[in-house]
Amino acid sequence: MRRAVSRPAPGSRDPLVRARVGATLLRVDRIGSTNDLLRALSAGGALEGTVVVAREQTAGRGRLGRVWASPPGGLWLSVLLRPDDPTDPRLGLVVAVGVAEGARRASGVSVVLKWPNDLMLNGRKVGGILVESLPPWAVVGIGLNVDVDPARLPARVRPYAGSLAAGGGRAAVERTLAAVVQHVDEVYAAYRCGAAGAVLSRWRDLCVTLGRPVVVRAGARTIEGVAETVDAQGALLVRRSDGSVTRLLGGDVTVLSEQRGR
Repeated sequence: MRRAVSRPAPGSRDPLVRARVGATLLRVDRIGSTNDLLRALSAGGALEGTVVVAREQTAGRGRLGRVWASPPGGLWLSVLLRPDDPTDPRLGLVVAVGVAEGARRASGVSVVLKWPNDLMLNGRKVGGILVESLPPWAVVGIGLNVDVDPARLPARVRPYAGSLAAGGGRAAVERTLAAVVQHVDEVYAAYRCGAAGAVLSRWRDLCVTLGRPVVVRAGARTIEGVAETVDAQGALLVRRSDGSVTRLLGGDVTVLSEQRGR
């Protein structure tokens, strides 16, 4: 496996502020999982902010151990973070803001967010975030379909999967990488400096779940109601038909205007 260390293209942030995320960037061609490699590197002295990016993953995964197809044409990367609390549920939301804003800047299309971890474009899923806690570390996996050939995706996800290119965006993996790394660095710095509330406000502005009737499957529970907001701790608040509010830190959301099974 060939590895090369590089730095992302410079962005527009204040040059006196040293980038944390992406200061070390490790490239691999084909690998099982970037998260697995970064977990191993964390035990060997890797610095916070180290990024591993692959052209292709053969054993990518999403939440709950689901398979995440990662053929060439997508942006498949992992980021090593060391927050005060690696289990903080807000961390995935914070990173999602950076990915969505970076994807918007690079592609010119309106990528939005669906609670808890999906990136959407024109009603189709184009990406996701996976946070794996490994105290004192958090390994954050990011998958973003920039211009993957749909024929290389599993048949079961093709009806629901999209890409930046198919959604009318500019499709360049390297430009998207540079923008995503820069924006994730910016939102993570804000989070570390105590401005998580401001980042969550940006998440709410990008989210298509809020204000919509939803069904949430969380373990053995099924909750139906209206997704009202995400609270200061990152939990989704769902108001049920009897007026009660259920607070959820995880689960699978179906917006009722969507087809079942997405």
